[in-house]
Amino acid sequence: MKRSKQVSILLTAACMTATCLSGCGKSAEKPTVSVSEESSALSGNDVSSLPAALSENAVSENASVSENRSVPSDPAPAAPAPTADPTPTPVPDVVTSRPVSFDPNWQYGQNSKINSGTAVFYTAAPSVSKGKTVCVNAGHGTSGGESVRTLCHPDGSAKVTGGSTAAGSTTAMAVASGTTLLDGTEERTATLSLALKVKDRLLAEGYNVLMIRESDDVQLDNIARTLLANNYADIHISLHYDSTESDKGAFYMSPPKVDSYLSMEPVASTYQADDSLGKQIISGLSSAGIRIWENGSLEQDLTQTSYSTIATIDLEVGDRASDHSDAPQAAIAEGITAGCNAYFGLPATAQPKTDTSAVPSSNPSADAAAFDPAVSPDVTPEPTKGLEGVG
Repeated sequence: MKRSKQVSILLTAACMTATCLSGCGKSAEKPTVSVSEESSALSGNDVSSLPAALSENAVSENASVSENRSVPSDPAPAAPAPTADPTPTPVPDVVTSRPVSFDPNWQYGQNSKINSGTAVFYTAAPSVSKGKTVCVNAGHGTSGGESVRTLCHPDGSAKVTGGSTAAGSTTAMAVASGTTLLDGTEERTATLSLALKVKDRLLAEGYNVLMIRESDDVQLDNIARTLLANNYADIHISLHYDSTESDKGAFYMSPPKVDSYLSMEPVASTYQADDSLGKQIISGLSSAGIRIWENGSLEQDLTQTSYSTIATIDLEVGDRASDHSDAPQAAIAEGITAGCNAYFGLPATAQPKTDTSAVPSSNPSADAAAFDPAVSPDVTPEPTKGLEGVG
C-alpha cells in the first residue's frame, strides 16, 4: 500500500514536470530505456526509473495535443468605416417662412389689448441674403380695433399732437378702420396689396421680411404690431393712404420736435434713426418717380413711434385720390427698396422688376425728382385734411 502511494505521487510529479518543460519550450530528453528494462523496473518496484519513462510518454502526449490544437488564425480585417461625404448637403436656395406670435412678456407687452393674431417671418434665399429684416406693416385691418383703447405712450402721458386721436389724450383706438379711397376701395385693402408687392421686392433684394398682415384681418393692435417689429426686425415701415383728396404725394410721419416727447423712452433713443429712415425712404420713392408732398415729412405723435425701439416710420404713400393700381404700387415698392439700401448702406443686388419710368407722375414739376433728404426742412404744415385712422 505504501509503495502504491509512492508510485502515484511519482506519476503526478512526472506529469507536472513534462507539462512544465513543454510549456517552457524545452524538449525532454528521451531516456534509453528498453521495454524489458522498463517492465523489469516496474515489476521490481524500482520507482526511481518511473519519472523518465513517464516523462517520455507525457512529452509524446503533449506533442500530440499541440499538433491537434487549433491555432487561431489572424482576425479578418475590419471593414473600413464609411467616409463622410466631403460635399456638405447644400442649403436650399429658397425663401422660407414661419409664423411668429406676440409675447406678452416683451417690453411694453402689458399695454397691448389685441394680440391673438400671428405675423409671418420670411427669410431671404441664402444666395442673396443681406442679413437685415424689414417689418412691412399693411396699415389697418383689425376688426373690432376701434372699440378698444390702448395707452398712447408707454408711460401713460398725453399725446402732444393731434391725428385720429386729439392732442392731450392718453388713450387711442387700438387700431382704426382707415379711410376709403375715392374709387370705393378700403384703405386696408389698398395697403395690403402694396405690402405684398413690397414684400416680394425686398425678398428679391435679399432682405428678410416680417409681414404683419397678409389677409383682410389680423388680430394685432398697433402696440402688438410695433412690439413684433421691435423683436424680429431691424426697421419698421407701416403703409397708409392719407384721407385728403388731392393726390398730393407721399410723406412720412416724423417724431414731433417737442422736448417732453423727445425725452420720453423709447423715443429718446430712436427718433433720430426714425428721421434718417424716413428721409432715405422718401428719397428712394422720389428716385422711383413717386410724387413727394412738400418736403416729405409731417410731425405726428403716433402709437407706433411712441413704442418703437428700432427705426420706424408711418409712410403715407398717397391719399384717397391716388392711383393704387399695380404699376404705381410696384414703383412704390422699388422706391422703398432703394431707400432701405441707402439707409443700411448696402448695394442693390436685384434688378428692378418694373420700368419705373413708365409710371405716370401726377406732378409735372421737377420737385419730386429734386428731393434731397439731406437739405429738407424738419417741419411742414399739416395737410388740409387728414390722418384719419392714424393712431
